[in-house]
Amino acid sequence: MPVAKDGSWFDPVECRNSRGYTIGPKGAEEPVENYRLALERLARMRTPYWRRRNSAGNWGIVAGVSWQRRIVQELPAVEGEGA
Repeated sequence: MPVAKDGSWFDPVECRNSRGYTIGPKGAEEPVENYRLALERLARMRTPYWRRRNSAGNWGIVAGVSWQRRIVQELPAVEGEGA
């Protein structure tokens, strides 16, 4: 999983919005419905960018600064989608 400077990571539940997941740098963002597909696209980016809620509940873009390995069983389940 990509991890941002603040320690947040591309969580399949916390990063999901009404269109799925929003990835890419500001001005070139794209919605991706499926978590695994979004994760694959993030892995191909030089710097992965994704939207997630901040502590105030507002959606903002973060950039990944590192990668952390997770196993599927550690991921929260997403309704209607296999994580």
